Amino acid sequence: MPQQSKAKAKGSGRDMYQWEIMEEMGVPASEIPRFADAQHWLYYFPPFAMEDLKNMGACIDWRRSFITTDVNPYYDSFVRWQFETLKAQGKVQFGKRYSIYSPLDGQPCADHDRSKGEGVLPQECTLIKQEVLGPLPEKMQVLEGKKVYLVPATLRPETMYGQTNCYVLPTGTYGA
Repeated sequence: MPQQSKAKAKGSGRDMYQWEIMEEMGVPASEIPRFADAQHWLYYFPPFAMEDLKNMGACIDWRRSFITTDVNPYYDSFVRWQFETLKAQGKVQFGKRYSIYSPLDGQPCADHDRSKGEGVLPQECTLIKQEVLGPLPEKMQVLEGKKVYLVPATLRPETMYGQTNCYVLPTGTYGA
């Protein structure tokens, strides 16, 4: 039975590869390459979840269970119909909202997706486009002759009117 895994390799302090996590969960090594196909996840893990629920005494009619992704075109079209109907009735709207972005995962993440920082909300800041005046420092010589801008962020934009300089962290990583 697969078990939840730790994100760090034991005693090493380094992140684990997915292969190592799955081995630690008890997935046979011969089975792991099959997870390259995203649909394999849909069929491999549900029986373990069903067994756990049975062991906890849950009374579930498993005859009515089904996969709720686009792998099941009937369910997928039903959900699509529901949303299209609700949108036509003005009960569903699309819009923008602030989200926490995970650089590690490369996507927005919900509050419960984070191992730490739960309850942290997005914080609005203002970006200021500032031109770098020459002469450029040695590390920026490859940009000589081009207009170079820094884009610092501030929580107090009203203070920017009197700004005369901007400091850059010498050990920071920057892109151009």
